[in-house]
Amino acid sequence: MASETLEGGETPGLSLDRLPVSSETLLGIATILPVILLYLVISIIPVGFAVWASFHEIPLLNPQWTWVGLGNYAEVLGSLPAFVDALSTEGLSALSQGGFWESLVRGVLFMVGSTLVQLVVGLWMALTLNRIAHGQRIITAVVFTSYLIPTIVVTLLALFMFDTFYGVFHVIGSEWLSIWGPNDFALGQKDLAMPLVVLIGSWKFSVFITIFTLAQLRSIPERFYEAAKVCGANKWEMFRDVTLPRIQGVILVAVLLRSIFMFNKFDLIWTLTQGGPGYATTTLPVLAYREAFEASNYGVSNAMAVVMFLFLALGGITYFKMFNPGDEVET
Repeated sequence: MASETLEGGETPGLSLDRLPVSSETLLGIATILPVILLYLVISIIPVGFAVWASFHEIPLLNPQWTWVGLGNYAEVLGSLPAFVDALSTEGLSALSQGGFWESLVRGVLFMVGSTLVQLVVGLWMALTLNRIAHGQRIITAVVFTSYLIPTIVVTLLALFMFDTFYGVFHVIGSEWLSIWGPNDFALGQKDLAMPLVVLIGSWKFSVFITIFTLAQLRSIPERFYEAAKVCGANKWEMFRDVTLPRIQGVILVAVLLRSIFMFNKFDLIWTLTQGGPGYATTTLPVLAYREAFEASNYGVSNAMAVVMFLFLALGGITYFKMFNPGDEVET
């Protein structure tokens, strides 16, 4: 049987020309659709699940979800500092002992301390590498290798170096500098644990700042420095007037990223100290883990994670309002 002919001479079947959108629009949608689906899977759905779980009481060993509304948030935000004797804390949850606000302060200290050390060391390494005349590529590759070392390897090496029997750092701190006793484990000291965790993390992640800054340093034309020399500028004036204005945008972006990463850092702290001694290095990610898997309060742990997310979102918006790093990069 001959095929039917539509009004106006059109033939039946699917034709892109009859759709209400152009073929270019369809191609654009098809291009970004995988990205949208991937973003939904790895970001939106987990965040939505955490928010939904935060409104429930969920014992980890008996996952019966009971709706509690904002009760978990009231418990998290209302957790008072735990100035209690260690002997009286038996049976209390991690949240009760660690304290949300105390852990938040420790997390901010860890984030600020780590980011500052990484910024100074990373910037110094970038400026040094940029001035090396011979073997620059090999030395740069060696320096960047530290960023590729898995965190677990870094922590195991650190634990070995602070070992009370064989550790070279233990000998330096106990015999040479007399910072701790010959039988004291440095990471087990309440006053020393957090500074040492900051330094160990900074050793690995300072290269992140170096990578960003070195790429920008190599894009600065040499004629800028030659013009500054003609004008009689010294090294500090060349850094202040030529180098710094052209790398500050990259530095602002790198500092923002490092701050977020360090605030959320869990693996480094947990493998080094497990949040101890006591709660001396328990930041919010560690406290959320303890609340979920030691106290079996999965709903409270999710409420804690949502509050952390809101803190970071508010901090990120404030940072962009104050410094506008994207605009600095474009200039």
